[in-house]
Amino acid sequence: MKKGITITPKPLAGTIKIMPSKSMSHRMAICAALAGGSQVRSLGLSEDITATCRVLRGLGCEMELTGDTLTTGPKKEPPREAEPLDCGESGSTLRFIIPLALDGKRRRFTGQGRLMSRPQAEYERIFTERGIDFIRSDDYIEVCGRLRPGVFEVRGDVSSQFTSGLLFALPALDGDSRIVVTTPPESRGYIELTLSALAGFGIKAAWDDGGRALNVPGRQRFAPAAVTVEGDFSHAAFWLAAGAVGGGAELTGLKKDSLQGDAMIVELARRMGAAVEWRGEKLCVARSKLRGAEIDVSQTPDLFPALSVLAACAEGETRLTGAARLRIKESDRLAAMAAELAALGAEVREGEDSLTITGGGKLRGGAVSAHNDHRVAMSLAVAASACVGETTIDDAECVKKSAPDFWKEYRAMGGSFMIDKEGRQ
Repeated sequence: MKKGITITPKPLAGTIKIMPSKSMSHRMAICAALAGGSQVRSLGLSEDITATCRVLRGLGCEMELTGDTLTTGPKKEPPREAEPLDCGESGSTLRFIIPLALDGKRRRFTGQGRLMSRPQAEYERIFTERGIDFIRSDDYIEVCGRLRPGVFEVRGDVSSQFTSGLLFALPALDGDSRIVVTTPPESRGYIELTLSALAGFGIKAAWDDGGRALNVPGRQRFAPAAVTVEGDFSHAAFWLAAGAVGGGAELTGLKKDSLQGDAMIVELARRMGAAVEWRGEKLCVARSKLRGAEIDVSQTPDLFPALSVLAACAEGETRLTGAARLRIKESDRLAAMAAELAALGAEVREGEDSLTITGGGKLRGGAVSAHNDHRVAMSLAVAASACVGETTIDDAECVKKSAPDFWKEYRAMGGSFMIDKEGRQ
């Protein structure tokens, strides 16, 4: 049974260690599995990362988890007819690993929620052009064929994950390859994260043609390495927002010079009037008088929910643009945030690829839906702390997809809530 949570509004404040980056945990786990003999410390153990490890094991990778440390052994030959590879609800798992599964054997990928309906046309086109079977149904994706080196044209405005998936697979092929990004890449920072992870395991790939193509030498081998996953700026955004609308916060575990695109939350929050500063290795935010701003979220879509909450608590109008891709996340995230912030009393106008929020009024609280979307649930929890009355969020446990300890963190920051009748706390 899905459980709801009822939140009694209290300002959130305190010090919190930010969990390991989900984006880097995916990438480091894949690189470590391909290298063998490697160790990844501070792996973020969310449902999405568990899915990546599960699928890699299904492809013959030897992996052992001890606490939050992943140790990999030599890759074994997987069965010719492998069991279905369950990706859960993780789009990263599916798109990163499909190219790695093209070893001549038939592989079936399954998933839950909206995963199988999320866009895969780029892979379907790329692989079918090369004679690789790519079969889609409502319940699975099945592939069979062998990936060969060459020139791969990929749109950059659908998802950076297609480019990253090819970057994991192409270096080991028996010839050089080139990825041509045919439209301006959105979420380019995520491609940079992939390049950084690959470099940590001895793999070379580099931008060319003014950043419109990637050259990937072939015949490379992943070198064993021991790495540590840095803190997650996507997750930190919720606590930065909580501190700005609440009683202030100190965030530890983050890397000041991180390549994570969502490190932009520092600059974007400042643009909205948040008093954010680095004090040594701590990212600190004080309770702030927020103001509206115009922000393009096309490069940082995961920041959209937290920015929406800041906007609802700011004076004046905020316009979040470049948000069309948010409609194909775990939920239609643009529509979800528009509907639920309106239910809490915010003045909201939803556009085709934008959200306009006029702040300044009090959020009243009420009953809202998480839409089975972890980022929607966490953003609504932050908004609830600034409401006048109680807020009930349905399916609040969906946060486990990326942040299984979120509700513990919420309570540690002074939040007050009760889980529905099954288990009041």
